[in-house]
This record gives sequence, structure tokens and C-alpha cells, in this order.
Amino acid sequence: PTGGAPPPGVPPPAPPPRNPAAPPGGRDVTPEKLYAQAMTSFRAEEHGQAVLEFTELIDKFPKHALAASSQYWIGEAYYRQRDFNQALTEFQKVPDLYPQSGPAAESLLKVGLCYRALHDVPRARETWQQVLKSYPKSDAAAQARTLISSLGASGRPAR
Repeated sequence: PTGGAPPPGVPPPAPPPRNPAAPPGGRDVTPEKLYAQAMTSFRAEEHGQAVLEFTELIDKFPKHALAASSQYWIGEAYYRQRDFNQALTEFQKVPDLYPQSGPAAESLLKVGLCYRALHDVPRARETWQQVLKSYPKSDAAAQARTLISSLGASGRPAR
């Protein structure tokens, strides 16, 4: 996804906290406040800070619905920094830890994009086929079909 819009299944950032004077890390820290803070950092292209904030949300609220989205955005932060190996690791955690979550299909699609960026086209194709199999009705599946067809018949780079 481009333009800062969240992919399908990834909720938009929460509204700003009602009490901005509350000290950070106080007792009233909510997953929504952490998510909004992390998205602010992400949008400001402060990717390292965003990763720390998303990680804090996951650590404090591992079962919350925003944990899967936070994990997705950690992967996206590394992806935008072109650290494809780390992005791949982070994106893979979403379908592994939150397979029924909205961002799972999108994260798996991104795993394939990481493989492609790392010139591992056969694994990219395999990952996109997994998107089709595991999440056939998702928007990510439609994108995966397009990406697979763009690889050509063999799916292997010419030697």
C-alpha cells in the first residue's frame, strides 16, 4: 500500500488521546494510544521509533486486536528502510502468530515481496501461492495472482 493508507484488514490509526497531558508510560496507557503514537512516528518516517512503539504495544498487549497490525507495521518499517531480511522476519510473524487476523494475508504478500527484493523468485512465487491457498478471498490474494503472473511461465530469473 502506498500513500500511507493502511492495507485492507489493518485498522487506521486511533484518534489522538483525549488527555495529552498524561505522562507517557502512565497507568492509563492503552493499546489505542500506543498505536496512535507509533503510527505518528511511522508517518513522520521515524521508522526506528515506530518499531520501538509498536513493539511496546505487542509486549504490553499481546492478545489485543491491534497487536497483529502493530506487527505488520514493524515489518513495513523495515521494508521501507530496504532491510528486506528483517522485514521478511517481521512480516512472517503476523501469519505465524495471528493467522486469523486482518493483516495476515497482507503480511504474507509482503513476505513474497521481500523474497523478490532479495532475488529469491521461486520462494516469492511459493509464498504468493500460499496467500492464494490460505486467504483466497482476500485483496492480498488478488494482488498475489497479479504478481505470480508477472513472473512469467518459469518464475525463475534467466541465467
